[in-house]
Parts: sequence; C-alpha cells; structure tokens
Amino acid sequence: MTVIPLAVAAVVLTAATASWLLRHLAGRDPGYLWLLCCGLGSSALVNLAVKQPLAHTVASAGGVEAEVGPAAPLWFLVFALLLPPVAEEAVKAAPALLPAVRARARRSWLLTGIALGTGYGIGEAGFVAGVMAVSGDHAGTPWWHFSFFAAERVVASFGHGVMTALVLRGFFADRPRRLLGCLAAVALHGLLNLGPFLNQVVDVPPVLLALGLPAGVVVPALVFAHLLRQGGTGVVRAEADRVWRPDWALAPGPDTARPPDPGPPDPRPRDPGPPDPRPRES
Repeated sequence: MTVIPLAVAAVVLTAATASWLLRHLAGRDPGYLWLLCCGLGSSALVNLAVKQPLAHTVASAGGVEAEVGPAAPLWFLVFALLLPPVAEEAVKAAPALLPAVRARARRSWLLTGIALGTGYGIGEAGFVAGVMAVSGDHAGTPWWHFSFFAAERVVASFGHGVMTALVLRGFFADRPRRLLGCLAAVALHGLLNLGPFLNQVVDVPPVLLALGLPAGVVVPALVFAHLLRQGGTGVVRAEADRVWRPDWALAPGPDTARPPDPGPPDPRPRDPGPPDPRPRES
C-alpha cells in the first residue's frame, strides 16, 4: 500500500467541507463552488515551473547547492524560506485577474479567496501524494502511517484559502493598504512553514513539531473569523424571511447602523390623559 488511499480521503474530505462552507456562506449562489477548480493544477505548475528552476538558478549563481540543510549559507536559507510563500500566494491569487473571477472577488473577496486557495490546497495534496508514490521511498509503509499526512493536508488546504483571502482583501482595499494583504499572507505562510523548515536545518524537538498541526488550525481560524467580521462574504442571509441583502443592510457598523427595532405593537389601549378643565365653546 502507498500514500494514495489517505491522500484520496484527504482530497474528498477537503472538497466536501469546502463545498459545504461556501454553500453555507453564499447560500443559493453556487458560483463560488466552481472557483475550487481554478487552482487544482496550480501546485504542480508553481513547483515544477517556478520554485524548482528559480531555486536552482539562484543556488547556481551563488555557488551553493540548491538544498536546505545545516551546510547551506544563511542568505540561501532566507531565500528558501521566502520562496514558497511568495510564489504560491502569487499563483493562488492569479485567477482573480480574469474578469469573471474578478467580478466574483469584488462581490466577496473572502469567498473567492477561500475557494481559490482551498482548490490550490486540494491540488497540492494530490501533487505531493503523487510525488511520494512515484519516488518509491514509502513503498513498504502501511497506508495508515500516512494519517498525519492526510490530516496535515486537510488543514493546509484551508490555511491556503485563508491566505488567499488575505491577498484579495488587499487587492480590494484602499491603495495605501493594497500591499498589506500580500505581506500578511506571506508572513502567515512563512510562519506556518517555519517548523518543518527549521527541522531540515537543526534537530527540532518532536514536541515542538507536533504543535505545527494545531497551530495550523487555530491561527488560520482566528484570521478567518477576523475577515468574516469585516464583512468579506458580501451577502448574508436574513433568517426571518430568507431574503438576501448586502452586509451593510444587516450588519450594524459605525456608518450603517440599523434603526432600533420598534418591537410588536402594544395591545393595551392608550391612556387619553386627564380631562381638559377648560370649558368647551358652543
């Protein structure tokens, strides 16, 4: 057995969960589900056509081996740490340049980012599993030994979605803040990659490495909750009448607060007050 069975399970679980999340947030608008397909081949593309050739070119120019290890110079380690976040965040957000996807992103940068990034993560799970299977290094390993790999791929896929949402948040922000979304996504990506990366250079205690999975759940979840509070869904459902309205019509804010609810009418008769002591004119 190989890594393939659990890789397939991870892909199916991620696709099903992402589809449910997008349907829950977007309701009767199925257009965001199709965006999951945009990034399925992006992982293979960026790894084979961008990251590997660029790493070898830079290493050759610097006269060093294109490998991350204790013997690698500091400048190459910094380059190798930043290369995946920068290259992957760029390729994940690239479909937003297409007019149809851009229109979706203008309506909801959060849902578009989640769909594009999670689709990339699904494709990355398949690509990594394929590389592992073809290499033959794990040919005799029982399939259940890849449980951590499958769990990590599910978590990483949704992390990719949150990072791409950060990038798109910057795209549609005011001009002075457009770069902040990209920088935030690259920083978050590099932070989540830091543990496995350092383990290639020094011996990181297994206890610290084990914290990578819960950190990969908690940190993107907090970022997602923050983005959701910013109204990134674009549309929300009014539970009372199931009518779709823009966020500003339902979510109070400093400039768009809803008027207070008058509540149900008072069934009690109105008090006419004390009688008027003045004589009435005939």
